[in-house]
Amino acid sequence: MIDASLSRMSLICLIAMSSWCPSAFGAPEVAWISGWGTAQEDHVFEGVTLQDREFCIVGKCGEPHSSQTDGFVMKGDVTGKQQWQTLLGERGCHDEARCIVEVRNGFLIGGTAGVGRNLSKACLWKLSSTGKIEWKKILDHTKNGAIRGLDVVDDESLVATGYIRSDEHVIPFISDESVGIVLKMNVSGEIEWQKELPFSQGSKISANQKRGTITICGTAWRVSLNSEHQDAFLVQFSSQGEKLFQCFYGSAAMDQCFDFDTLADGFVLAGHTVGRESENWDVWLIRTDSEGKMLWQQTYGQLSGGTSKKIFDECYGVQQTSDGGFVLACGSGIEPDNVAYEESFDTIWAACLLKTDGLGVPCWTYVFHQPESGHNACEWVIPFGDKEYLMLLDSDHLGDAEPSNVGFIHLHDK
Repeated sequence: MIDASLSRMSLICLIAMSSWCPSAFGAPEVAWISGWGTAQEDHVFEGVTLQDREFCIVGKCGEPHSSQTDGFVMKGDVTGKQQWQTLLGERGCHDEARCIVEVRNGFLIGGTAGVGRNLSKACLWKLSSTGKIEWKKILDHTKNGAIRGLDVVDDESLVATGYIRSDEHVIPFISDESVGIVLKMNVSGEIEWQKELPFSQGSKISANQKRGTITICGTAWRVSLNSEHQDAFLVQFSSQGEKLFQCFYGSAAMDQCFDFDTLADGFVLAGHTVGRESENWDVWLIRTDSEGKMLWQQTYGQLSGGTSKKIFDECYGVQQTSDGGFVLACGSGIEPDNVAYEESFDTIWAACLLKTDGLGVPCWTYVFHQPESGHNACEWVIPFGDKEYLMLLDSDHLGDAEPSNVGFIHLHDK
């Protein structure tokens, strides 16, 4: 099955490369474009670079003749060819793979596992380096939950964040009515300690072994200026789970954070914020010091070059680059509820990769937009070598299965 899909994928790559005509402003060179996935609708969430520039990604896909989903883990090589794929889940249940880290002799996956038709719980899977499931651990908690972020502390231990006690068995963009968690465990899945967060969920997590700290980002509801709104947050704990500080970022408008990266002297957070000139999202980047104090923030709009004021510019991933700048994984387009009476290519979403310098000043924006073929959005970006980046896309046409697969674009900065 994989061999057949590889030949079809290679043909798709050649067609895409020959017909591809994106809007790009000072953009890098394209090394290759490919797409693959399952026979059902695929949605990618995250990925990691491996030795020899191979990579592994996680996400979810539909079940045949069912409204439920399975999680997936897929591995690719340096040329964009799929090596293997593993499905996680039970038939008739809702399962999702949301985060991944490489560990000794394989991978640790976090997400949610269905334990009934409308009940799913925070879960961890251990996979071998060849994709074989070695063990599965479902956390003990009431209602629904999920692991949404993982990081390696050392060869023997890891940390995780997410939420429990939610009424929703499907993982939402932001879980509001739930209880956030942080936990530390060993590579066998045995939990050393688990504590509740002062927020409804944790999105991503980073461990600093040298400093003995664990830092988590996310989005929280707050009230200020007589207005209820969302803000980004950063909260830090000691290696034993003692809270060290928490900070909020945003205004009286809506602000959301989905990812962050740890720097030598602080953090960078990414998400989106309500634009100053419209009620739509603009990409949002925040730089802090090591104690969470904001040093600067930047917003970016109309990434795809469109003209409609209804365009949303959203961001779900950020990575520091080798030159001290940042790359942001973004999507740009008009939400379906706002498409009425719009007769332009702006209604079809574009995948964007925004590169900035160390102060958040834009260097270039690469845009992959094929409105005649369907929607694209960049959900994650993987550093793929010095000045090289691998974009992970939700794509309607990069891949041979309907209605969508995972798309990959390998870029090389000039």
